[in-house]
This record gives sequence, structure tokens and C-alpha cells, in this order.
Amino acid sequence: MQQYKNVFTRLIKFSLSVSWHWFTISIIFTAIAVFASTLIPMFTRYAIDEGIMANNFNIILRYSLYVLLAIIISSLSRIVSAYSGSRFAHGVSHELRIRAFSNTIEQSLDFFDRFTTGQFISRITNDSERISMFLNAMSRFFINDILTVIIASYFMFTMNVMLAIISIVIAIIASYISFRSASMIRPLIDDSRRIVSEITSIASNDLANIKTVKGLALEERELRVYSDRNRDLYTINIRIARMRSIYGSMPFLLIGILATFILFYGSIMIIRGLMSIGELTAFMSYLFMLMFPLTMIGNIFADYQAVIVSARRLFELIDMRPNITINNNISLKSIRGEICFRNVWFGYVKGKYVIKNINLRIEPGEKIVIIGPPGSGKSTLLKLLMRFYEVDEGSITIDGIDIREINIEDLRRNIGYVPQEPYIFNRTIFENIAMDRKWITFDDVIRAAKIAKIHDFIETLPNKYNTIVGERGLNLSGGQRQRIAIARALVGDPKILLLDDPVSNLDAETEKQLVDDLEEVLRGKTAIIATQRISLTKLANRIIVMDNGEIVEEGTHDELIARKGLYYRIYMSFLGEGDRIEER
Repeated sequence: MQQYKNVFTRLIKFSLSVSWHWFTISIIFTAIAVFASTLIPMFTRYAIDEGIMANNFNIILRYSLYVLLAIIISSLSRIVSAYSGSRFAHGVSHELRIRAFSNTIEQSLDFFDRFTTGQFISRITNDSERISMFLNAMSRFFINDILTVIIASYFMFTMNVMLAIISIVIAIIASYISFRSASMIRPLIDDSRRIVSEITSIASNDLANIKTVKGLALEERELRVYSDRNRDLYTINIRIARMRSIYGSMPFLLIGILATFILFYGSIMIIRGLMSIGELTAFMSYLFMLMFPLTMIGNIFADYQAVIVSARRLFELIDMRPNITINNNISLKSIRGEICFRNVWFGYVKGKYVIKNINLRIEPGEKIVIIGPPGSGKSTLLKLLMRFYEVDEGSITIDGIDIREINIEDLRRNIGYVPQEPYIFNRTIFENIAMDRKWITFDDVIRAAKIAKIHDFIETLPNKYNTIVGERGLNLSGGQRQRIAIARALVGDPKILLLDDPVSNLDAETEKQLVDDLEEVLRGKTAIIATQRISLTKLANRIIVMDNGEIVEEGTHDELIARKGLYYRIYMSFLGEGDRIEER
């Protein structure tokens, strides 16, 4: 319970720090609106008792104008209150989303290894939206309801204490029923939202991979999976509708029974001269005025726990700090391209090393191919050099400077990195290459595209560099996606180029063309290529062979063949598959 209080206190403090002025305006005009609206039954009472019953037209007119004025003031105040309350709630949710997303993308890759994309999306969008709805309800309805209950109860007690006590008790019972029903329905609504997320994910994955779905004739299977989850959603929504129908009507039934009793009892009191017609009319008006506020208060309290969970999840994202320490001491504007791994150890899981005591020196302009079986640590070395992860032991230096001391933006600006499966965004080709780096010009993009041998293809497209390539680059072939990724890495003219298995997903002919073209791409650069394909070794000045996180062999192609070690076995296995490498 204390944890909930702490999270709620922080949420309120955060909300007021972001948008306190809109909250204050909403509270002030809500109070004005409530006060004006709760005066209307009293004006009606006096219009009836002192005007209608006494046949006094002037009093009738006076209180009728009072009622009209109260309605105008209340309505205008609610307009301001609704707008300012919405500005308050949306301002807070906007700031929560920005801070949560900003901090999320600053995390190191080990953070993303522990969570799925769906979890991030759910927290940043669904949780912030739930908080927005709660704050909107709290700033407008909750304050409105509390003030309405207080003022209406006061006037009811001034007219008849016994009836007021009975009315308040019944209204509280009705509110509790509303609270209990909302508490029971809330988990079902959460299940409904979770299933909607799953359905969205299924549809998104199927449409993003439609070629695979059709190629394997999986349409019926995917439709069956989609239909099953939709059926689950339908069942839960029916349960929600049934519970709302039953429990939602009970508070109104209680209030209706109470209103009937008060009408009957009040009529008897009028006959006996103990109550006026105006008083009964005003009392009944205040009774019905209590119905909605007490029901809403119950719903808001029922939402409290769910909102606290959402706030806690968002604050966890905001408070997380990356495992990589950002050190901006050294600015790296230009480099020669010397790379040195010294006694480097690393494990994705503490104590389970996938990189073991790596010592490797790469000279400026040298081309290194790292080859080895899957899981040998090839790609991990590239990620460590990019500082996606922090080494557990040892150091990595560029031009003699420890990369942990280098401004991380400068580090990555001087290194061009092409991942094994490059992501192509649903944007134009120009945007996919430039990637919103403001210093990159159109001429820079064309130069990089020409080096990557993709410029001629782009020029054949109707909109050329302004062509939108579709989600994940589905309108492009594997080779074209790879070349756009290479152009993206080259456009900043980095001195170091890292290629992670750039031909793994290409057919033999496309692979051969790309390998041939990479000779020009790598000219004048320090390059490290991680691969399982023998074809890329023709680009290397030196070949590094890794196995189980260690360097087991090092040398030229001819030297390694002569040793008849792991490289020799890899080479012979490729020859057995008909994948021959050009003679050196």
C-alpha cells in the first residue's frame, strides 16, 4: 500500500510540475460550475413556494432569471473546465511518453535483449493513455463530484435531516456497488486490451511477412489463429457487457426506489404541513444530483490501482539508466583507423563469456575478415566496437584512445556499421540513406549510392530518390536492401567500416556481384567483416578465425589452408557445397 502511495504521490507531483496552471484553471472553473448548478434547485424551491404558491409573478420572474443565470455560468465554466482539464491530462501524458521513449532509446542493447517490442509499445502508449484518462477524470469529474456531494448534502440537511441521512446512506451503497462492479470489470478490460494487442501483432506480422505467408500457403493457418484470438476477444467483451448491464443498473434501481419513497413520504409531510412543495422538489433534485457523482467516484477509485500500475511501469522506463556509461571527455573529429582489442572479455549473461581474452590489432586501412561457425562471437566483436555493449574486462581502443572515453556520437559517426539484417524504414530512399543526419547533403547521398552500386537502380524508379520503399523495404530485393544499408553506412564517409555477414541472405549471383563491388566500397578504409561465407575472404588482408569466443587462427588464406585447421575445414565444407572461391 505504501508503494502505491509513493507512486501516486510522484505521479501527482510530476503532473503538477508539467501542467499545474491548466490543473488550477480546471479546478477553479469546476468549483464555479458546481456552485452555480447546485443553486438551481434552491432557486426552483423559492420560485415555487414564494412565487407560484403565492401567485407572485415578480418573484417567479426573478428566480427564473436566477436559474437562467446559474445555467449560463455553469455551462460556460464547464466549457473552460473541460478544455483546461483535457490540456492538463494530455500535457502530462505527452511528457510521460516523450520522457519514457527518450530514455528507452538511450538504453544499451542488453536492455532490449530482456524485453519485447510489444512491451515497450504497451507501456509508452497504453499506460500513458490510461493515465491521461484518469487525470482528466480526476481534474474534472472527481473534483466536480466531491463538491457536488458536499454542497447538495448540505442543502438536503437544511431541509430534512432524516431524509438526508437515508438518502446519503443509500447513495453510498449505490456508490459501493459501482466501485465493486468496476473492480470486477477492470481485469476483464485489461484482458481485452491484451488480446487486442495480440490481434494487432498477429495482423502486423502477417502483413509484414505476406510473401512468406503466401509462399508457404499459410493463409488458412494464420486466419485460424487470428479468428481464435478474435473469438476470445468476443467472449470477453460479452462478459463485460453482461456485467455492466447487471451491475450498472443496480445503483439506479436503488436510487429509484429511494426517490419513490421520498416522493411518497414527502407528499405526506406536505399534506401535514411539515414540508413545502418547493422543498420536496428541491430535495428530489438534489437526490438525483447525487446519483452520477457517487457512481463516478466509485469508478475512479476502482481505476486507481490500475493507474498506479501504469504509472509505475512508465516511471521504471524513465528511471532506467543504461549500463553503458556515457563519457564525453574526448571529441573524435577525425581518425586514422587503428583498432586494438586488448584482453577483451564479454558475456551477455554475467559469468557466461561469449568473448574470451581477445587480443587483436588492426592497422589503419587494413581489411580484416572474421570467420567462424555460428555463435563463435564474430558479430559480438563488432557490437562491442560500436559500444552497443560494454566490455566486462579489457579495453578497445581507436588510434590509442579507449572508446569508453570517446564521445559516443563522435565514435559512431566515425564508424559505418551494416548489421546482418539491416532495417529499411517505410520512407523514401533518400531518407533511408541520410537518416535525418542534418549535415548530410543530397550530393553526399548520391555519392554513397554510387559507391554502393545502387544509384543506377534508383534512377530507374519513377520518383528516384523520393521513392517510398514500403515497410521493411518489401518493395526491394535482398541485394537492393543490402546496398541501401551499405550506402547508409558510407554516406558520412567514415574511416572505419563494419560489415556483419553482408551476404548471408543473398542468392549466389547477387552475393558474387556484391563481393566484387565491396572492393571499391572498402578502398581507403579500415574494415572488419564478420561472416560465415568463404567468398568474402578474398577482400581480406588478414583472416581471423574464431571459435567459441576465442581467436583460434590468424593469417592469410594460403597460410590458413596450409595449417589444415578450422579455416581449412570451413573452406572444404564450402567447396563440398559447390561454393568455390576465386583463385587468389
